[in-house]
Amino acid sequence: MSACTACSTDKGYDVLKKRIFIFLGILLLSSTLAGCRQELSIREWSNRYGFAEDEVFPLEIGEKYGFPYVDAEINGQQIKMMFDTANMVGISISAELAEQLGLDQTGEMRCFDSGGRCIGRFAVFEEAKVKVFGRENTATIYESTADDIDGFLPPSLLLNYRVTIDYRNKLMGIAKTGFPEQGIRKEVFPLIVNPLNPGMPVIAGFVNGEKVLILLDTGSSRTCVDERLVNKLNLPANERGYEIKEVRLGAFRFRIKNAKKVSLAGISERYPGPIMLILGSDTIAKVVFTVDYPNQKVIISE
Repeated sequence: MSACTACSTDKGYDVLKKRIFIFLGILLLSSTLAGCRQELSIREWSNRYGFAEDEVFPLEIGEKYGFPYVDAEINGQQIKMMFDTANMVGISISAELAEQLGLDQTGEMRCFDSGGRCIGRFAVFEEAKVKVFGRENTATIYESTADDIDGFLPPSLLLNYRVTIDYRNKLMGIAKTGFPEQGIRKEVFPLIVNPLNPGMPVIAGFVNGEKVLILLDTGSSRTCVDERLVNKLNLPANERGYEIKEVRLGAFRFRIKNAKKVSLAGISERYPGPIMLILGSDTIAKVVFTVDYPNQKVIISE
């Protein structure tokens, strides 16, 4: 009896050790993969995501908000500008920078928040030479609504391209070729096109099992949820916002601990339904995010 008990105990111990080793091995493998994922060279990244090396541009991820910034020039002056996928105004800069550049005001415009509320009147400036992503254009410049960011770039600059943003590797690719078909785990979604909001990446996804329209917004520091969805799903509140158990985009799932409650009624016009969620940079940074404008697709990948 004692021998049998000891034998059983030894086997159980061996099984336990094996499970521990397997678990540690998985953790080590995950850490290794994560490390490789974050340390791709430009050449490796270009090959993986289907870009020529001259189609890849460095990103700077802001420490304060986690926004993606790129190098640009306006009338020859170098500026760090944030690439904002929900910027439907145009190339925008702070009033202070516009004064430094000596830009003359030619008019003014009213700006509205996501709920449709007017937040003020802002200047429209004369045209300037803008160089960004290796291209130089002449464009009207607008006053931005944020004083702590020098400038904003809109997605409308890139409507003829596939645009891939990778926060972890701090790289951005811009090309007219399609996304690689093989070798990358990905989910593909139809881009919901709205002429009122050119370039704004809106797709359908699920929030706690409820199918809704979702905006992927690099210019939002945190994920935001429409007040109507908060009430409909009875989302639990905490000291910083609302908890969402699961945002599901195909096989990709995200848990949001403190979504900010807002109204999104002002950006939902002419969509097939109301936009109910904004996935901000806090969530987008966890994946590689691609908008293929010519093929009207949004691709979430690893």
